[in-house]
Amino acid sequence: MFGLSDDITKKVEKNTSKFAKVLKGALKLKNEEVLIISDYGEEGRNVASMLAYGYYMAAKKKKLHVTLLFQEVKKGFMFADDHVVQAIEKLHKGSIVILCVSNKLGRFSKDDEVKKSFRTFCREQQHRFLSATGLGDVKEGHFDLFVEAMNVNYKRMKKKGLMIKKAWDKAKTIRVTAEGGTDVTFDVEGMTSITNIGEYHEPGSGGNMPAGEVYIPPKGYHGVSGKIVIDGSMKTDSGAVLVDSPVTVLVEKGRVTSLEGAQANLLESTFQKFEDRAKYPHRVRHVCELGFGINPGAVLIGSMIMDEKVQGTAHIAFGSNYWFGGEIKTIFHGDQVFKNPTVYVDGKKMEW
Repeated sequence: MFGLSDDITKKVEKNTSKFAKVLKGALKLKNEEVLIISDYGEEGRNVASMLAYGYYMAAKKKKLHVTLLFQEVKKGFMFADDHVVQAIEKLHKGSIVILCVSNKLGRFSKDDEVKKSFRTFCREQQHRFLSATGLGDVKEGHFDLFVEAMNVNYKRMKKKGLMIKKAWDKAKTIRVTAEGGTDVTFDVEGMTSITNIGEYHEPGSGGNMPAGEVYIPPKGYHGVSGKIVIDGSMKTDSGAVLVDSPVTVLVEKGRVTSLEGAQANLLESTFQKFEDRAKYPHRVRHVCELGFGINPGAVLIGSMIMDEKVQGTAHIAFGSNYWFGGEIKTIFHGDQVFKNPTVYVDGKKMEW
């Protein structure tokens, strides 16, 4: 069904109750119209369609009006397929949208005057949404890990997330060190952190699933200095990769000044490719985010939608942050994960 083999279909269907639990907890579904968008993926990498089918079966079981659509795999600069765009535009206000895609949804407006993001569109139309992008990095065998990461104790995760947020929102500086060699300081005075704890109950709200992170933009362009040693996973132009050998990044006044390590070329080539396409190339190498994973069910697998949520990791990102309260706007946003962080808020060590 939907291009999935019988064995895979049965595997997904066995988890229908778990998907139903996610829909109930994350969205508090009532009788809203549900639109699920996925793609065909590639051989052996069809977790996007597996997750989409799981949500579809759960919604059908609840006897909701649900539509599941597939399109070709899209990169960020490509347009979504016409039938997907039409379905999105026809949705009644206050509906539910679920994205499970191998890379991106694709742009859904061909009008140059309209450059709204998917999140902005959902907010204006009061749609609630779940989003899992970049799933093309994930092997079929990782499906069970996604289901596990989606079925965690959300009350406990929420408690931890709000505790971190309370401390960070009052902070002037956040310093992060790690066993791998990271020692970096963020100026966050006046900035507001965001908790991704899997609650999308209000009209226009939505976010990642799996959930489980707290993140904050630095102040301005120049509010980050220090050393970051990436020893978890790395986001590149061709997808996320697990790091075999640590990559050391030096940052001065918010911008990357040097890269070292056996896999540093992957990040350097990523920067160069996006700088070649960017209207303002100098923005691509700026540090735009500090984040912490708080999902106890998530594990490092080489897919950023999962990796950045792993409890016991932190991540920094380069590029754009305007959509979550920062000043940097560019075509790139790349998260980089490192392990075993220690956090100091205004000089005081945070206890987890």
